[in-house]
Amino acid sequence: MSNYTLQILHASDMEGGGGDLRNAPAFVSIVDYLEDQAANSLFLSSGDLILPGPFMSAAGDRGLRDAIQQANETLLGLAPGTLSNLREGAGRIDLTLAHLLETDAITLGNHEFDQGTNALAGLIGTDIRSDDLDGVRWLGAQFPYLSANLDLSGDDNLSGLFSGVIMRQEAFASSIDDLDAAAAAPKIAPATIIEEGGERIGVIGATTQILESITSTGGVQVEGTDRNDMALLAQQLQVYIDQLRDQGINKIILMSHLQQIALEKELAGLLDGVDIIMAGGSNALLADADETLFPGTGQQPYEAYPILTKDASGKDVVLINTDGGWRYVGQLNVEFDAEGNIIADSINDATSTIHAATDAVAANLWGSMDAAYAEGSKGDIAQDLVDAVDSLVTSKDGITYGRTDVYLQGERAFVRTEETNLGNLTADANLWYARQADEGVMVSIKNGGGIREPIGTTFATGADGDYELRPPQGNPDAGKAAGEISQLDIESSLRFNNDLSILTLTRAQLLAVIEHAVAASNENSTPGQFAQVAGIHYSFDWNRAPGDRIQSAAIVDDNGQVVDILVVNGALVGDYAAPVKVVTLGFMADGGDGYPFGEFLSLDAAAIARIDLMEANLDEGTATAAAAGTEQDALAEYMQHAFDAQQAFAQPDTDKSEDQRIQNLAFKSDEVLADNIDAVIRLYDTLFDRDADTEGLAYWHAQLQQGIGLNDVTSAFLASDEYQQLFAADTDTHTWIDTLYQHALGRRAETAALEYWSSRVDENGAVDVITAISESREHIDLLL
Repeated sequence: MSNYTLQILHASDMEGGGGDLRNAPAFVSIVDYLEDQAANSLFLSSGDLILPGPFMSAAGDRGLRDAIQQANETLLGLAPGTLSNLREGAGRIDLTLAHLLETDAITLGNHEFDQGTNALAGLIGTDIRSDDLDGVRWLGAQFPYLSANLDLSGDDNLSGLFSGVIMRQEAFASSIDDLDAAAAAPKIAPATIIEEGGERIGVIGATTQILESITSTGGVQVEGTDRNDMALLAQQLQVYIDQLRDQGINKIILMSHLQQIALEKELAGLLDGVDIIMAGGSNALLADADETLFPGTGQQPYEAYPILTKDASGKDVVLINTDGGWRYVGQLNVEFDAEGNIIADSINDATSTIHAATDAVAANLWGSMDAAYAEGSKGDIAQDLVDAVDSLVTSKDGITYGRTDVYLQGERAFVRTEETNLGNLTADANLWYARQADEGVMVSIKNGGGIREPIGTTFATGADGDYELRPPQGNPDAGKAAGEISQLDIESSLRFNNDLSILTLTRAQLLAVIEHAVAASNENSTPGQFAQVAGIHYSFDWNRAPGDRIQSAAIVDDNGQVVDILVVNGALVGDYAAPVKVVTLGFMADGGDGYPFGEFLSLDAAAIARIDLMEANLDEGTATAAAAGTEQDALAEYMQHAFDAQQAFAQPDTDKSEDQRIQNLAFKSDEVLADNIDAVIRLYDTLFDRDADTEGLAYWHAQLQQGIGLNDVTSAFLASDEYQQLFAADTDTHTWIDTLYQHALGRRAETAALEYWSSRVDENGAVDVITAISESREHIDLLL
């Protein structure tokens, strides 16, 4: 058997979420040229194809649908308009560019998870809704994403896309020729087999072991550790190396994303049978001293390209890497002997090098700029895609509305399970906005599932994977300063841009609404119905049955002061039928996410008095990019109103144990209401034989918070006109005690009780006796 020569064109950390995506057309053009220069050629990436940022987010804008459709139709050789329902989505420009590169496999890096596993599944998975092309919304990745050290079984979003079987690379593609098979195609595996030029090549992926500490992994776990442990990783990878060798495969590539190239160096010496290791995550640039480097970065090479090292059995291993940001195309040409061993002398500077992804380099390879971006070429298609998104980003990221000094948490795992600062901000915005139409609106409630992305950036702070959550990044090209919130930020986060509706509910209906908000919550779920709220605080116990989970609830003013107590100890208090005006999303008002608003409207539409703000003739205001009456417009207008250059939004996101608006009793004690407020309710029953009124209970709640005791409340009740009128006829102690019994316990006092309490009145006074009867176990049980 003769020797075999393979070319690997490669990249790492392409991360085009920011302006680096502008490098992609040159990168694609260069790859297009180089792949034709070798008989056997692969394109591989060791992870972080995507990175949250304006360019990645902009791919979800409706204005890019045509560009995404046209590019994918061209790639598939289809007539224009064939994929008329193919849709836009965050990261879909990046993935379409990867398809232009005819990518054979990519490693799961850390940034693939930054927007949560649901977003990742939406990017690499298919969205096929019928058995004809009109039902094709997205075909997903046409190549496998690889990682051999991740356990995806606990993640509902990704587990169905994973196959633990080592399959040929073609098995991961979703062909339009068989849409049923396309929808069922896996997208993630530990390893794959690629056939090129009659030879089978094994490719294995490995992801940083500190993944769970630096990104949003959902139910995905790193197997066996949460720290860098190359000995353990080598054991895990050796299993797949041996499986490939057992199938007669003797050319094996490891694409690892370990964040530090030193770890890949260490790992190489612990493995037996890997020929080439592609590093990832470190941005360590391997380049010879005379290489043309990407302009403006000021970066110096880490080492020469490539690095030659040895495996555990002393055989040659080639280690390759490039800097990220679509800046460099790595090119490795290497020869294998008949046993599949690397022939180190086959690697030379002429055919194993890096290429800076610039127009000048592309033009030099092709002979001219016209040739590099010839009409219909891959470089031309890439340029059209990037121009489309660049134009959109520059225009929308340059429209700004106020500032934030903090990262605004909008990740699925948070907004669907707990109060977040972005949830608070957009709920506050909706409440403020609704009051422009009706000053009487008290409560804002929206579904967490309607918040699709955070506003801000994840910023790496060290080589060990440390990171910070920072406010939105600046965009100098658009004139956007760091911390400013742009139209693009708002559209990316509130992607559905629901209209807003004001509804007049009863207090009992409002309780039903917030019960629904927590009905599906548990420690393993992220229900879209979980609410983000303003104007109301409540606690819930997810160990109780759905519909009986709210334990405390109160309507509050803009300063967080209680103005109406709704629920005490799990029971609705006050006037069940009293009206409360609520602003919510039109989607929810129509019954979306299972909310009962629609049921209320069908029972008594006149009483609910729905006002749809898109039809309320609101003033256009100072923010005009989104339609008046929508949640995007509400947030933009509110930011301009409340958070300008002098006063930025500064509420950091809090842990569940510190949340105030939505308090999960699995993580903290109930702090919605002051201590003893339930005892005040019992005093109303004991002394006045009635439920507490809304204003009275709110007043005494404030007094308790200021430090008065229950006896002080009792004394005040004794001095009230209502008490004097009710007990005016009780001229002796026995009659007075018997009246208290009838109010509190619903029965007459026994003779022994009359004597006991009379004696206690003489010894301790009336306040002591009233409090004791009101707080008796019998009374408490009666009011439960």
